[in-house]
Amino acid sequence: MNLKNKILLSYSLAFLVTILTILYSFNSRASNMGVCGTTPICGNTLTNKGIEGNKIFKSLCASCHKLNKKLIGPPLNKALINISYFSTYTRNEQELINSQNKNALIVNNEYKTLNYNHKFSQLTEKNIQNLVEYVSN
Repeated sequence: MNLKNKILLSYSLAFLVTILTILYSFNSRASNMGVCGTTPICGNTLTNKGIEGNKIFKSLCASCHKLNKKLIGPPLNKALINISYFSTYTRNEQELINSQNKNALIVNNEYKTLNYNHKFSQLTEKNIQNLVEYVSN
């Protein structure tokens, strides 16, 4: 093996080790994710339910909601979460509006310009509990 090939091989191995180290660090950080979405600098770490709830939040909620401030929709934080109401509202908002639920009407009236109704009927009760676990932390 000539010198040029040895140098190329050593650079390739160094690059491969670097990539594997980066991938490993992302994987290990995901399991120890802090509540604020980073490593546990900010306090509590998420439980398994919270991690699953975080995935649901990111895929279904984060485009319109933040946890602690208003975005397109209202903030979703533990002060505002009643699991029974949240479950019904998330899976079929219109049901609460039709029943003249006071809280649903207030939220609907405040955000009526969006013309959007929550109907995440694919979410199970377990999914909702995981989402509440994430939001509550």
